[in-house]
Amino acid sequence: MNIDDGLLQAAKAHALSSGRNVSDIVRDLLAREVGWSADKAPARLDDARARPTLLAYSEGRISRRQAMQTLDLAPERHGEFVDAMNTLSIPWPKADPGQIEREADIVVRAIRESAGDAD
Repeated sequence: MNIDDGLLQAAKAHALSSGRNVSDIVRDLLAREVGWSADKAPARLDDARARPTLLAYSEGRISRRQAMQTLDLAPERHGEFVDAMNTLSIPWPKADPGQIEREADIVVRAIRESAGDAD
């Protein structure tokens, strides 16, 4: 995070006078801003329950979105999905060369269009 030096000094002084530290204050403010509390924290993924779903994703039988929904992971919890894949040593799905080519064509066309080159 980038915090103005003056603001940081004021936060440190406030934290000292209130018997807390800046990390506590920032954590409290962020939690209040996003409506989060420790008792609403999402449960950690159960490895035994997650493994079959992650394997299905790895093998291309379900999409990442379907896997995350099955595991009750909201999009903002994507990091937990990645961590579970890596922790359980589940291989990532193989890329479809045709899909990569189609997506590359879309990107090239978008770049050309934005540059004013229709070809």
